[in-house]
Amino acid sequence: MIERKFVGTNEEEIINMAMETLKLKRDQFTIEFEQKSGMLPFGKKELIGKVFFEDDLLFGNRCLLFVRDLLEKMNIEAKIYLIEEDDEKVVIEIETPDSALIIGSQGKNLEALQTIVNSVMNKDSNKWIKIIIDIGNYRVRREKMLEKKAIEIANQVKKTKKPILLEPMNSFERRIIHMALKEDEEIETISEGEGLLKRIKVSLKLKRN
Repeated sequence: MIERKFVGTNEEEIINMAMETLKLKRDQFTIEFEQKSGMLPFGKKELIGKVFFEDDLLFGNRCLLFVRDLLEKMNIEAKIYLIEEDDEKVVIEIETPDSALIIGSQGKNLEALQTIVNSVMNKDSNKWIKIIIDIGNYRVRREKMLEKKAIEIANQVKKTKKPILLEPMNSFERRIIHMALKEDEEIETISEGEGLLKRIKVSLKLKRN
C-alpha cells in the first residue's frame, strides 16, 4: 500500500489534486483528512489529505504494463524496468535482443513508441507527465553523438561562413542540438518546417551595429 499526502483548503480540492497528480480514479484510492496547524490568509484553514492506494496503481507501473503489452503484441520478447518516477516524468528502460528493431533508423521506432505511450497514458489529463523510454542507453549515446555533431557543424559554419541545414529530427534530438550550441556567441540555431520532424538551420549570428 502506498501513501501520499496532499495539502489544500477543502476536501474536494485535495481529492481533485490527488486524482490529477496520481492519475487515479476516485474509486482507486481511499483518503483520510486531518486539520493542519496554522492558518491561511483570510481565516481559511489548511487540510491534509492522506491518500492510500495499491502499488500496482502507480502511474509508472501502469506505463510499464502498457509498454509490455505493446511489445507482446509485436511479438518482441523483452524485460522492462521502471527506472525513475516523479511528478514530472517517468523513465522506462527496455532490455531485449531485438533492440535494433525497436530503435529503428536514427531512433525513429523508439521515438514513435514513446509518442504512442505518452499520448495514451496522458489522454484526457490536464497535467502532462513526460514518459521517457530508453533501450541499451541509446538516448545517452545518441545525445553525446549529436552534441559532437553540433560542435563539428558549428565549426564548419564558422569556417565557410555559410549556413548548414541538418537532417529532419524529432524534438528530443533538436533540443540537444539547440542546447549544445546555446552558449556559442557566433552561432544561432533555428528549427524549420512543420510536424514532428523538423530541420535545424545552423548559421552565423548577424552582427548588429
